[in-house]
Amino acid sequence: MSTRSTQGFQTKLIANDIILDLFQDEEIKISNNITNLFDIGAIPADFSRTIMLPGTKKNNAFFQHVYDISVQNPFLFSTNTKVSAYLDFDGMYLVSGYLQLNKVSVYENKFIDSYEISLYGIVSSFSRDINKLTLNDLTSLQQFNHTASYNNITASWSGNLFSGSIVYPLADYGSGYQYTSGQYEQFGLDDVNGALSVQNFKPAIRVKDVWDAVFDTTGYTYSSSFMNSAFLDDVYMICNYGLKYPEFASADLETYGKIKVGAISGSGMTDITLPSGSWTTLPWYNKLSDPQGFYNNGAYRVDKKTRLSGVLNLNLNVSCSVNNMPGTLSANGTWQMRMLETGSSTPYSTRALQSYILFFDQLQQSRQGGINTTYELGTEFIMDDIPTGSYYIQIRQSPNFATGSLPLVTIDPQGTTKSYLQIKEVKQAADGLVMDIPSNMPYGTTGIKLVDFIKGIQKKFNLVIYPDKGNNNNMVVESFNNWYNKGEIKDFNKYLNLNKPIEVIAANNLAVNKLNFSDSLDTDYISQQFAKAANREYGKQYFVDNQNYFSEGEFNVKTTLAAEPLLKIAGTGLSGSVGGINPSITKYSAGTYYFTATNRAQYACSSPIQIQIFTANGLLTSGQVAYYDQYGITPLTGYYFFSNTLQIYSINVSTGVIGTVTALCSR
Repeated sequence: MSTRSTQGFQTKLIANDIILDLFQDEEIKISNNITNLFDIGAIPADFSRTIMLPGTKKNNAFFQHVYDISVQNPFLFSTNTKVSAYLDFDGMYLVSGYLQLNKVSVYENKFIDSYEISLYGIVSSFSRDINKLTLNDLTSLQQFNHTASYNNITASWSGNLFSGSIVYPLADYGSGYQYTSGQYEQFGLDDVNGALSVQNFKPAIRVKDVWDAVFDTTGYTYSSSFMNSAFLDDVYMICNYGLKYPEFASADLETYGKIKVGAISGSGMTDITLPSGSWTTLPWYNKLSDPQGFYNNGAYRVDKKTRLSGVLNLNLNVSCSVNNMPGTLSANGTWQMRMLETGSSTPYSTRALQSYILFFDQLQQSRQGGINTTYELGTEFIMDDIPTGSYYIQIRQSPNFATGSLPLVTIDPQGTTKSYLQIKEVKQAADGLVMDIPSNMPYGTTGIKLVDFIKGIQKKFNLVIYPDKGNNNNMVVESFNNWYNKGEIKDFNKYLNLNKPIEVIAANNLAVNKLNFSDSLDTDYISQQFAKAANREYGKQYFVDNQNYFSEGEFNVKTTLAAEPLLKIAGTGLSGSVGGINPSITKYSAGTYYFTATNRAQYACSSPIQIQIFTANGLLTSGQVAYYDQYGITPLTGYYFFSNTLQIYSINVSTGVIGTVTALCSR
C-alpha cells in the first residue's frame, strides 16, 4: 500500500498528535507481510522506512520544537530523539512506531527545503533495543541467586527452590559419567567414591522467567495468554555459560586445585626405592600443570575442607620372589596412599590402592620363581575429608611376609620420568559459594543477544509478536493460530480503480514444496556425532507438499535454540536405568509404513514420513501397541493413519494402538 490510491485517498503521518505535511508525490510503501511476524530478529521487523518531508511552516515548527533545530544553524539537532508516530489511511490505523530525524536539507543557505526522517515500527524498535544486550546483562535474574549447596540442589527436585523457577538437572558437561560396579579404583556414579558433588550441577531456569526479564530490562511489557500456559512451567533452559563447571566470582573451578606433578631426570627425583612397610613421600617438584599455584616445594595446599579425586601413575621396577610380592590380597600385603600434613605430621585419609593390590595378586598366581620387571600402573584415588592445610603425598607397599627376602621396588628406574600424580577435582570447591544466575546464563562465543533468545522462543512455539495499538510499549504475544483466528475481513474495493487492469496471483501458486523445521546445530560432541551418522541435525523435521502440483522451493524455519539426543550413561541400560546393559528384545518388526499426523486417511498414501513398526508378534494385529523400538520402550504416537500405499490402517494418536484397515489408497 502507498500513500496515494487511484481514488484520491492519502496516508497521513501523525506525530505528537500533529498531522505532518507530505510531498504530494511521496509514496510510503507499507508491507506488513505475515512472514515478518515470525522473525522478530530481522531489522527492520514489522516496518521501517526512510521518507522525505517538505520544509513547510507546519513541519518547520514541529521539528524546531521537537529537535531543537536552530534557525541560524539548522544542521545542529538532537539526532537521538525518538517521537511517537503512526500512519493512518482513510481513518484506518496502519502501523505505529517512532519517527527519527536523520538530516535537514537547506537551499540558499537559509531556507529549509526538506527533512529526511526514518519511521520505525514498534516491533522494529523493540528488535533494535533487545539487540544491544546479552543474556548475561539480565541483572534482574539476580533475584534467583542462591547458595550452591546440597540442600538447595535437592530442594529444587521437588519444586522448592524459588517455587520451581530453578531446577538442577542431572547432566554431563564433560566429566564422562559412567557406572563402574565391580571395577577396582574406577569410581562411577554407582560408587560412593564417585558420587557427584555440588560443583557438578548447573542450574536450569524457567524460560518464562528469562522472557519476563528481557521485557523488564528493556522497558517493555507484554500481554499473552500463551505465555501463561501451564506447560511452560516445565520448560527450562540450562544456565550453561560454558565448559565443565558453573561460573563463580570467587573461584575458577575449571582449574581450581588441579595439578599434575612428576619427576625430573637426574635431579634425585627418579630411581626412588620404596622400602617394604614404610611410608615414602613422593619427591616430585616438576609441576607439569598447576594453573592456580596449589603445589609448592613438594606439598599440596588445601584451602577448605574437601574430598580430592585424582590419578596416581607409577612406573615401577619390581625385583622379588613370586612368593613375596609387594601388596597382594594376603593378610599382610597392601598398597596404600595417604596425605601427611607438613606442620604437624598428622596423616589423613589412608586409602588402599585396590587396583595395585589386585594386579600383583594376579601376577603372583600366574608366575613362578622370581621376577625383575618394570610395570607402569595407574589408578584413580579418593582422599576423604582433608582439612585446610599443606600436605605431602605418601605411598607404602607391604609384601606378603615382613621377614626374609623382601621385594625391591623402585619408582622411575634408570632415570625415567613416566610417573606422575594428578589432582583432577576438588570435590567441595563450590560448596557455600553464591550462584549468580546472570553470570551463568548461556554465553556462546561472543554472548547470546536477547533478540536471539526471543527469536528462538518465537520460532520454537510459532508465535506472533505485534504492538498493542493502545500502548506502544506493550507487545501482544499470541500463537499463530489464535492470531489468525482473530483476523478481520476488510473491503479494499473503494481504494482500487477497477477500470484498470488488475493482476491476481492465486495464493496456492505461492506455496512452497518443502517446509523444514529445525533447531540450530550445537557444537557439542553428541550433536556432531548424530549429525554425521544421520546426515541431518537432531530434531529436524520435514513436510513435503504432495497435493499441490505447482508448489516449488523450500521454506526453512530454524530456531536459535539447540536440541540434542539424550546420552546413555556408560554401564547402564538403554533407558539410563540400572536395569541391565543388554535388555531383552520383546517386540519384532512388522515392516516400514507411511504415516500421517493429519486426521485424513488418504494423506497416509503419499506421506513422506516413513517409520518402522515393532509389535509383540511382528504383525499388524488390531489391538496391539505399535512401538518405535524392539524393546517396547516408546509407543508410536502422534499419528492417525499409516499405509503400505495400498491399504490404510488407523492408529490411536495417543496410545499407538493399531486399528483396522479403514480404506484403500486411491488410484
